[in-house]
Amino acid sequence: MKISKIMFLFFALLLWASPVSADDEASVETEALEIADTLHCSVCSDPNIEVAKDEIAKDLRLFIRKHLTDGKPQELVINLVLSNYGDVVTLDAPSPDKSEDNEYRFIVFLNVFFFAAVLFYIFRRSKPFRAPKAKDGES
Repeated sequence: MKISKIMFLFFALLLWASPVSADDEASVETEALEIADTLHCSVCSDPNIEVAKDEIAKDLRLFIRKHLTDGKPQELVINLVLSNYGDVVTLDAPSPDKSEDNEYRFIVFLNVFFFAAVLFYIFRRSKPFRAPKAKDGES
């Protein structure tokens, strides 16, 4: 009789403790999804890493879940991801090829080229071309 009570209490404790573990897993999953919404795969064109099927996206998902199950806060996990993979994985990262930057560079190039052409013209006009003097004995 005593053993059956102990067994009943033991199994009751096991059943009572399992929802806490499920809540932790659910909270880790929701935190991982929140982080994944702000990150995208740097190789493929998918909107976030949860949808992407690339190896890097899979590594990112595992990396995030591992650190979240270790009890690290979201901000720290995001900073770890950014330190390992760089700013290219964030959705709000600036695109490296902006047309405004290219237009600015082109205008600067044209100005420098025009300025150099004007200087060359002024320099050539101020000094007339003279043939080198022939040395004695040369024809």
